[in-house]
Amino acid sequence: MDNSKSVAGAAAMLLACVFAVSSASAGEPDGQVRMEDIKFQDLNLTTTAGMDTLYQRIHSAAQRVCAVSGQPTVDVAAAKCSKDAQARAIEKMNLPALTAFAANR
Repeated sequence: MDNSKSVAGAAAMLLACVFAVSSASAGEPDGQVRMEDIKFQDLNLTTTAGMDTLYQRIHSAAQRVCAVSGQPTVDVAAAKCSKDAQARAIEKMNLPALTAFAANR
């Protein structure tokens, strides 16, 4: 199987990536875990542009789920939460090209 088909297969199986963050970091008073789906079936993950777009979607979603209501997103806890959520999502997706792309960012 060529690489493009294996990446397409991975994308088909992983249509959504869920970020789970601790309720303390995400500012959820009721103990609920904040999550967001990331869809990427529209991307060509064999290209740098496709990887960049996927990385940006993950980064943006991590910032949204970790934002603390009423506080700037540059808050130290929110920044750590976002970084951790992004790293977990990339690891969970298990796409070597995405892992390498993220490591070079």
